[in-house]
Amino acid sequence: MDIQHEQGIVEKVLLGGEGLIASKQGSVLLPDVIEQEHVDYRITGKRRGMLRGTTLDIQQKSPHRVVPPCPVAQTCGGCALQHISREHQARIKSSWVHDNFASLLDENSLFIPVQTEVVSGGESGSQSVGQAGRRRLRWFIDHKNNTLGFYQRQSQYVVHTTYCPAITTSLDHLRQSLEHHFDVLPKVIQSIQAINLSNGIHLILESEQAQPASFTAPELAHDFPIQWWWRISNTPSLKAINKPAISLYDHIDLQPYNHQVLPIHISANDFIQGNQQGNQTLIQQILAWTKGDKFVVDLFAGCGNLSLPIAAAHGAKIQSAELHAHSVQAANHNAQRLKLDATYHKLDLFADFELETFVAADTLIIDPPRKGAKRLCTQMQRLFPKKIIMVNCDPAAGARDAKVLHQAGFRLKSLRALDLFPFAGHVESLSLWVAR
Repeated sequence: MDIQHEQGIVEKVLLGGEGLIASKQGSVLLPDVIEQEHVDYRITGKRRGMLRGTTLDIQQKSPHRVVPPCPVAQTCGGCALQHISREHQARIKSSWVHDNFASLLDENSLFIPVQTEVVSGGESGSQSVGQAGRRRLRWFIDHKNNTLGFYQRQSQYVVHTTYCPAITTSLDHLRQSLEHHFDVLPKVIQSIQAINLSNGIHLILESEQAQPASFTAPELAHDFPIQWWWRISNTPSLKAINKPAISLYDHIDLQPYNHQVLPIHISANDFIQGNQQGNQTLIQQILAWTKGDKFVVDLFAGCGNLSLPIAAAHGAKIQSAELHAHSVQAANHNAQRLKLDATYHKLDLFADFELETFVAADTLIIDPPRKGAKRLCTQMQRLFPKKIIMVNCDPAAGARDAKVLHQAGFRLKSLRALDLFPFAGHVESLSLWVAR
């Protein structure tokens, strides 16, 4: 393709964080721009069926443009929106949710946009000014320079920075400490995964080879306990490096329903939401919508992040299902340890399954993976829930499923946009449905 030099006005910022601009060749996607900016750009190629470009100059800048807090924001693939003020990020992400669900909103529907206080950082009850608070990540290793970082956009070149505002301060300090100990880390390590929980950090060293017999976990200058693990790449099995393994927990605040802090045990293989404060806000909204419920069904339940707090706060009976055996085991273990009336079943929710256990819930929660759960949504007239709560990490897929719920006789009562990945081009949609 011939390289083209163009000028134009950015129409809008799309889900994912790229700006859309019209050219003679067709629509072009540009990184690091904001709607209504006048830009000089160059078309560089085509990817996934769309023309892509790079910005050469911004002739007229948006009033919402800010200096990115990260020195490598324009090259690192970890963030897409650092050049936009936090308040305007919230407006953009709110529009992604609202616009996808617009046809299903009526005059009685409540829409709650992204709240900027949720976008702020913080970890384990503290606020960190300037930090976005991402607590789950994977660093890649540059052995030539003895550094950790994220991949550059559309490449596998490792971008290093001395400061990462996207993650928790604990993880950023841990990265620095790891870089100081590169001489004792095995050269066969390709990447390091870290999960920052309330009382410590899971640190997973990933390699295509087994752990060297001579390697032991180094002592790091760090405030939090660290549980070290070794994983052979592309396998779920983990080997504890420091023994006995430390039990780590995600603490969920159940106020104002009671004064309990619920400690959910999280292993290194369990999924957790990427932002602790955002996850707390998600759970608080679901607790508000399920107040008074006696029987709640949680489908795509993971390790019980959404339903265990309902059982603890409201005393509700929980019946849940999840595909991954490890998550089901973890959820049942947590329920038994916390003495909660919650049972988790291993089921493929994308296939046919016996519905009887999950019929007639006061609330049915659907928290599917990115592709959504259209097939499950077609079963609502056989499941007969009084209310449905749907959580979607892709508003477009969520809106497709929402149309199925609408056709099944449910009305969209409330829709909320949640920013669980500040600085990233992602947003969560949380919707409440009631029978018409």
